[in-house]
Amino acid sequence: MSQAKVDKYKKEKYNRKHNKKKGKAKKIFARVAVALVAIAFIIYLGYSLAVSTGLYTPPTSPVTMSKTELESLRQQLIQQNDPNVQGVETTATMDTATVPSTENTTASAVENTTAAK
Repeated sequence: MSQAKVDKYKKEKYNRKHNKKKGKAKKIFARVAVALVAIAFIIYLGYSLAVSTGLYTPPTSPVTMSKTELESLRQQLIQQNDPNVQGVETTATMDTATVPSTENTTASAVENTTAAK
């Protein structure tokens, strides 16, 4: 029995350096794994927060429309007097009838404030 204990001690002593290196490697691996999981969690939280607040909108698949659908959409926007539609010539009578000029609105605002005083 005592010889078995001595043999066990000798094997343990022989492998002591190897076991220390193995233990250090396990500690380093565990720390790296925890750091990667923490970084992944922080990135997920940041992404979720950005999407929920509207700072980032994930890309959507492109919408394909035929030329006739595009032209009908363009005509609807022109009828709604959308200023972002390109290539639309408007007449001066339409502009004055639908949208007051800034000079008129500024002058009327000044008149209203002076009349109130």
